Amino acid sequence: MAGDGLDIKVLRAIHVLSTCGSVTRAAEILEVTPGAISYLINKARKATGSALFFRTRSGMEPNNLAKELSQRYQNISHELTSSDDENALFSRRMVVSTYSLLELILSHAMLSCTSPVPQLHFQPHRDNDNERLIKLRNKEVDIDIGTRLPVDRSIVQIKFLMSDSGVLLNKQHPSISDSITLEQWHNSRHAIWTRGMHFFSDSIEHSNRFDDLFRQQSVSLIASSSLSVATLCAFSDLVILMPEIIGRKLEIFFPVKWLPAPEELSMHYECFLHYHHSHANNKQMSDLISFFQQSVNCA
Repeated sequence: MAGDGLDIKVLRAIHVLSTCGSVTRAAEILEVTPGAISYLINKARKATGSALFFRTRSGMEPNNLAKELSQRYQNISHELTSSDDENALFSRRMVVSTYSLLELILSHAMLSCTSPVPQLHFQPHRDNDNERLIKLRNKEVDIDIGTRLPVDRSIVQIKFLMSDSGVLLNKQHPSISDSITLEQWHNSRHAIWTRGMHFFSDSIEHSNRFDDLFRQQSVSLIASSSLSVATLCAFSDLVILMPEIIGRKLEIFFPVKWLPAPEELSMHYECFLHYHHSHANNKQMSDLISFFQQSVNCA
């Protein structure tokens, strides 16, 4: 059947536009921008090969396929809302976009949790900041965890974690034991993640010095996945700069150790969590975010 591949957010946009006949009004109802509605409708048009709506003097009128998809949304919505509205987030799969290392840590915490948790669909970060914002605005992504996004009035932004930098390496590294010097760091083989860790310092001089030292690394491997980089460090003599909070967590999963960075490489790292403002007063969202924060920040 045409439109079988459309997700619930696209079907909802079709239904609301079918009932109100105005892109602007549909945006108000769904608490998104008119551009977000247009984006979802265009996505549906590409998937179905149908125009879905045509303009009239009284507004946007749905064609037969749009009416059929609107009815499909109502059927699905009825099934979802038959349970307590307070548990609405738990009745559907929530989409979380983040780095593969955080996906590993959060997934492990959820599998170990004895309390009810929603079903999650993790997606990797493959987009630039603007595309990440668009997906949040359009509610294609429920939670985005990563580098700080530009300020947007439709998106809530909170600091997810902040940590000092350090060095991750094999637990039985042949030349580095309980501490690492700048000379040892220089003489090591390094792995780099293509997206990079966003380290910072309050000192301009220190930041410039760090940047110079970072560029002097003997890079043996560049990987697109942060999890791949960490795994390679666990089973080789490669080393990588890693925030302490994440590095300590990885000691649970891999034969690795995290060591404080030499003073010259001592920096800070921060990561932010973003979600749509329409979820701001949702208790399930608040509880899930608190669970994520505790899972990462607890010892």
